[in-house]
Amino acid sequence: MNHLIVFMHPDKNSFNGALLKEYKNKLIDLGNTVTVRYLYEDNFQPLLSQKEYDHSLQENYLPDIKTEHEEIEKADVISFIFPFWWGGFPASGKGYIDRVFSYGFAYKLKGESPIPLLSGKKAVLIFTTGTPEEEMHESGMYENFKDLTEKSIFQFCGIELEKTVHFGDVIQCTVEEREKMLRRVKETAEILSGQNGRKM
Repeated sequence: MNHLIVFMHPDKNSFNGALLKEYKNKLIDLGNTVTVRYLYEDNFQPLLSQKEYDHSLQENYLPDIKTEHEEIEKADVISFIFPFWWGGFPASGKGYIDRVFSYGFAYKLKGESPIPLLSGKKAVLIFTTGTPEEEMHESGMYENFKDLTEKSIFQFCGIELEKTVHFGDVIQCTVEEREKMLRRVKETAEILSGQNGRKM
């Protein structure tokens, strides 16, 4: 199975980076092909300019976006690993969606009705918050973010949201709690690979 991981944290040495390492290595150990896009390290430009917007409506894409399109086309599963900042994706991640999930590639329109173009692909959200998990659920932020992302991005483009994994209280949690989180992200890789008694 081909996996594309979009890493949206500016620091590879962060806890998000540790999650990425464990997740990626486990996927590879289980026989998957894995490509990682390091948005900050690769200096991905998140700003969608007016000129690029106009050209994308004509299905005319810049070289860097064509490269991202090729990676998505090859992928069976697209995983997004990121810190939940200010209610959503970091700027690099939102810019990735704005530029890469472009008209003519991810979707088209018939009148005002969307025509999804990425059907058959699956998505995974793996994200961290400083807020504890129970508070995210009690406030409704977890459900609101998950539902909005699923409906306004993935379903719009025909992608199925296969799994959402949230790690809360990552700033103040203990070393033991972080180790449990790292084990959990490896278990997620096993589930996606049809191991652990489940199949995707």
